[in-house]
Amino acid sequence: MTRAANARDAVDGDDARARAASDARARERERDGVVGRKRDASGQASRARSRAATTATTTALEPFRHRVDADPSFVETTLRTLRTATTELLNLSSEGLSYEELYGKAYALVLRKQGDALYNTISDAVTDHLCLHVASKIADVVGDVEFLKDLETRFARHRKSAQMLTDVFIYLDRVHLKRSGNANLEPVGDLVITLWRECVVNNPRIRRRMHSCMLDLIRRERDGESVDRDALQKVTSMLLTLHESVYVDEFEVKMLDETRSYYKAVAQKRIDIDDCPTFLRMAEARLAQEKDRSEAYMAPRTTGLLLEQARNQLLKEMSQSLLHNATSGMVHMLRANQIENLRRMYSLFSTMDDLEGIPDVMFNHLKEIGKSIVNDLENEKNPTQFVEELFKFKEKYDTILIEAFANNRLIESQCNQAYQLVANLNPRSPEYLSLYLDHMLRKSSKDASQSELEIILNRSMGLFHLFHEKDVFENYYRQHLSKRLLNKRSASDDNELAFIGKLKDDCGFTFTSRMEGMFNDMLTSGDLTREFEGVYSRGSGSMEVNVSVLTTGAWPLKVHKTPINLPHECERTCKVFENFYLSRHAGRKLTWQANMGRADIKARFASGEYEISASTLHMCVLMLFNTHETLTTKDISDLTGMIGDELKGCLQALSCVKGKNILTKLPAGKDVSLGDSFQVNRDFSSKTTKVKILSISAKRENDHERSLTKSKIVDDRKPQIEATIVRVMKAKKRLDHNSIVMEVTAQVRNRFMPTPADIKKHIETLIEREYIERDPSDRKMYVYLA
Repeated sequence: MTRAANARDAVDGDDARARAASDARARERERDGVVGRKRDASGQASRARSRAATTATTTALEPFRHRVDADPSFVETTLRTLRTATTELLNLSSEGLSYEELYGKAYALVLRKQGDALYNTISDAVTDHLCLHVASKIADVVGDVEFLKDLETRFARHRKSAQMLTDVFIYLDRVHLKRSGNANLEPVGDLVITLWRECVVNNPRIRRRMHSCMLDLIRRERDGESVDRDALQKVTSMLLTLHESVYVDEFEVKMLDETRSYYKAVAQKRIDIDDCPTFLRMAEARLAQEKDRSEAYMAPRTTGLLLEQARNQLLKEMSQSLLHNATSGMVHMLRANQIENLRRMYSLFSTMDDLEGIPDVMFNHLKEIGKSIVNDLENEKNPTQFVEELFKFKEKYDTILIEAFANNRLIESQCNQAYQLVANLNPRSPEYLSLYLDHMLRKSSKDASQSELEIILNRSMGLFHLFHEKDVFENYYRQHLSKRLLNKRSASDDNELAFIGKLKDDCGFTFTSRMEGMFNDMLTSGDLTREFEGVYSRGSGSMEVNVSVLTTGAWPLKVHKTPINLPHECERTCKVFENFYLSRHAGRKLTWQANMGRADIKARFASGEYEISASTLHMCVLMLFNTHETLTTKDISDLTGMIGDELKGCLQALSCVKGKNILTKLPAGKDVSLGDSFQVNRDFSSKTTKVKILSISAKRENDHERSLTKSKIVDDRKPQIEATIVRVMKAKKRLDHNSIVMEVTAQVRNRFMPTPADIKKHIETLIEREYIERDPSDRKMYVYLA
């Protein structure tokens, strides 16, 4: 007989068995229906008799039973027949078997209460078949792949026979198993599969060889060989079909142990010969291979566990060696700006707890680089360079954070902490930022487009946001802003207001209220000057005047205790303006600040006529020489009212600066003493007709001035801290010391960072002033006094 004929016979046999099983189930349902109908008829008759009776009676109805003829040898003969049939079905040799007859025999045994005997017969037949015939044949197969294929092929045949046995013994499953009450009994189909596990998979020879073959194939594939993945996939599917726990115990656990050992050896070997980027590329490729391998022939649940084992050995165990490699580790990548390598490192470590130290390495590196910038003497000498270096520093690592580390919150937090540390290392950082902005917002600064200036302002806000003592920056910025506004040196009012708006958004209205007040004063003064010019031009002379009326408290003014003696022409004009102003604003007082003003003077020399742009103080000195040939330092002091360093700086600017030495000093030299004499430099000449005289004063404060500024800032903080404590206590009524410290710090941190000692000192002050008191029953608590 040919293979085609055999196939047709097998198909015809399967169809016949299916039809027979279907007919048997139909007859069973028909019998059940007959019994049901008879029961219904009996019930209706009973109800009719009950309604006819005068007294209620209880009738016990016996279920309809098939009459079964007793045959002493029937059970034993039938069990023997069904055992033989079971063996035939396990061998897929169903020729000559009648499914209808087999079903009927099983049905009859169940009716005779022989379900347990039948169940045991089936179990014994399957066990003998598997242990005596199937297991030995599988164990004897030669070749690893052939062994796995034979194991899976026989399991597929076994599953097919299990379905046949399920169809034959369906009545046993449906009736006997439910009535037996034994929860340990499985349906016949499940029993057949369970016995495969016990007799075949748990067979010592097969089990050992299955483990060895599967792990060996996986190891060979990891080493680069091409293996039969289909065979592996079918065997793992077989184990999953038996039960997930079987898959785990027989394959997954052992495969994970093998993975751990394999990659431990690989990592130890490669870490000694590869640099960090090369090792990371190897690890990335290996993990991709393991993921593909798992998806190809392992259960979905295994993928995560497999990758975890590979990561642990390749990355976690090697993390310190990789991150801290002196020549190619993370620090080297950061310094060389190797975005691609850093991105790969983050991608590989991102699934691990705390990123295996990447945030800490980032923090320490940023701290080290930041310290080198702050402590650089060249940067210390040049505030603009100092700030721009900090900008470059922050921009570089912000780019790395975004492009390489995907803005990871943990790394971002460490970066921000490092930025804050660096920004506050130098207590003069707020002053330097203010000087930088003063340089960028002046007319004399290098022309920048609006978009470039916007970038500069945003970077400046980023640095400002890191300062703990923002009020220090505010103090210096107001000083520099006042000079730009009063001397008309601001490049654009829009840019000035834009930056103030950014400060307002970050710190609130109170932080910028005085700066906005300064702008309002300048606008009001412009209108006032235009109104005054009309009156003044009609009343006297042709002298042009521009007066700025400043609000006391809004401007950082150094008020002169002794007035400056202005030239008669200026004095007369000041009187006229004062009368004009007070006529419109009764009750106000004007105090002239000559040190804040500027003047344009026309002067004639032998070399020609020049327009001298100088401060009001310079103008007061120069105008003296209209009526005096020679004056000593003491004479100038008596005539102008200027004293000390202010006078010396003024005379040095007029006599000691090459190209702008309008006065001649005797004796020559840069130092000015009371006995020095001054006269007009008749030989003065300049390449330009407009000569600008700059005040000789350091843009940066000296130590004494800085100490005074710091003292003033500390004094300004006192009422803010005390007002905040009172506000908090008024709202809470009763708080402990630590809670007060936390609340006050949270409310004032947008201006400065108070220390707990400062807050405690102000609490004691408020207790003495009877704003709050300690709770008599608990000395750790404070109570607000209304």
